[in-house]
Parts: sequence; structure tokens; C-alpha cells
Amino acid sequence: MPEDLILIKFGGSLITNKSKICSPKLKIIDELCKAIREILSQGKKIIIVHGAGSFGHLKAKKWNISEGVDERNKEFQYAAIEEIRSDMEKLNKIIISNLKHHSIDCNVYSPHKNGKGLGLAYDLKKDFFESAKNNVTVSYGDVVDCDDERKFGILSGDDLCELICTKFKPSHVIFAIDGALGLIDDPNLPGGGNLIKEYNIGTKIVTNEVSNDVTGGMDLKLMRATNCFKTGSRVSIINGNNPQMIINAINGKEFIGTEFILNSPD
Repeated sequence: MPEDLILIKFGGSLITNKSKICSPKLKIIDELCKAIREILSQGKKIIIVHGAGSFGHLKAKKWNISEGVDERNKEFQYAAIEEIRSDMEKLNKIIISNLKHHSIDCNVYSPHKNGKGLGLAYDLKKDFFESAKNNVTVSYGDVVDCDDERKFGILSGDDLCELICTKFKPSHVIFAIDGALGLIDDPNLPGGGNLIKEYNIGTKIVTNEVSNDVTGGMDLKLMRATNCFKTGSRVSIINGNNPQMIINAINGKEFIGTEFILNSPD
């Protein structure tokens, strides 16, 4: 396992205002890019995967893109797909521009241009492997084509994270989220529930459905994060609004968030 390779997922709700279409959170994007610069200065290589947020979910939900082709609405669906892909490239360019502002060069892997397949069936092309040889590679959740009757669907950023862990075995995977400080035992409890500082994989927790999310929400994130852990990577879920916590976690210092663990039953 390459000890110098870190995988960081920027959640869509962290980097965009998810209820307002194509609305980036420029300040937090800039702060995250500053953190990336500091991590790079420590000799690490980084793969960044970012979600779609309001650049993808709203239109995808309106036209049921995650369900595949609907013969009754396919003309509208294909038009929406082109818009979503264009919007995702705009969000990606915002992130790339901020990285360059902090003197960080990177390669971009666009899923819909370079591969096919949904979920873990997506075929990571050799371009990704070439990109990953560089210090920073950036990819993102996207609408991709597939060869079955669905014709197309959504490859989420969390799907990509598990695929990357399977292929590259990063030493540490960090899911940078918005809202909660990490995994919460039950968000319906008074006060919003309690932070799970150490999550023993397989433990059942209560999750709520997120409006406008078309990629499986926290349930899918938890499954993908658990599978990343099972590949041998260290896994943390951290509120990305405080990027210093990401740096602390990577450096083995105390941080606020959730660390994945495996404790054998007594």
C-alpha cells in the first residue's frame, strides 16, 4: 500500500449550496485547496474526488437520470445529461482554478469521457492510471453511459472512491462532508444525535434521507466507506468546513470526526 497516497472526497453539499442550482461555495473550496497544498508539502500524493451537489443532483432528480432511460422522456433526459455534464465540468474547473491559484498542478479524469459502466462496474481507463502517477489527480461524480438496457446512469463520487481503493490501495481515505461532524448515531435524537468517534464496521446506525440526493445518500456513503476500509485503507469521515481536521487526521493528530475500526466480537 503506497503510504504517500491520500484519497480525499469533497462532498457535493460541502462545496456547493445544494438547494440552489449551480451555486459553488467558493470560500470553502479555497480553504480546502489550501489544505491540499499543506498536505502536498509533506510529500504526499493526493487523489481528489468531488461530488456534484447543486451542479448535478437537481437536474438529475427532475429527469430520473439515476433510473436510466425512460422512453417517454428520453429526448428531455438526453438534453439534461448534456447540461449536467457541462455543469459538472464547470464545477470541476472552479476546483482546478483554485488549486492552480495555490500553485498546485493536477490532472483531471472525466468519467463520462473515459469510461462506461455504473457503480463498481465502471471501467477505469488507463488514462486514470497515468494521471495517478502525478502528485494530484482530480475526478468527480458524473453521468456515464452503460451497455445494458439502462443506457446511462450516475457514477457517484463515492462509487469512484471504492473503485480507486480497489485499484490503488491509498493509505488513507477521507470523506469530507458538510453538516455533521462525522457519523451520527441517530440524527433524530434531541440535539441531532451524537458523534460516533470510532465506527466499528457493520454497526447499524440511523440515517435520514437527504432531499435532492440521487446517489444513495449516507447509506451508500457508509457502504462505500466500509468497503474502502476493507481494502486495507484507513478511513475517516470529517466535516470539511474545518480543513485543519483533515490535516490533523492525516498527520496522526487528534481530530474531530469518525475513524473506522474493526473490533472482533467478544
